[in-house]
Amino acid sequence: MKKKKVYSSDLKLQIIKEYLNSEKSLKDFSDEYSIPINTLSQWVQKYKKSNYVDSVFNTKKGRSKSMISDYSKIPPIIYESAGISRPDDSNNSNDSAYLKKKLNYYEKILLEKELQLRILQDEVELLKKNMNHK
Repeated sequence: MKKKKVYSSDLKLQIIKEYLNSEKSLKDFSDEYSIPINTLSQWVQKYKKSNYVDSVFNTKKGRSKSMISDYSKIPPIIYESAGISRPDDSNNSNDSAYLKKKLNYYEKILLEKELQLRILQDEVELLKKNMNHK
């Protein structure tokens, strides 16, 4: 099975801009750079749909490093056991944006650790129950 080739966002942008500013066809660029024409076409369409924003290809792929995908679904007991008050939407003008961001970051890390701890505690309790039943 052939391994999928990965192209840098800079290379994609360079090729697309070159294509858009030239008279050559997509087929010519496909042959010149040895990139499938469908791939080039997708890049061009993505660039156009973004209204020609150069950062359109600077996206990270794969899963998020966080095990929490939706913080609104975290049970209040997890916040309580982590010693964090549930975030609200009020803005305190005395707080700097940087400190708020940093606090939110550390609170999220703490919530993740608290969730992991709770999961492990539940697993331990389940194992204890299973051992007592045998």
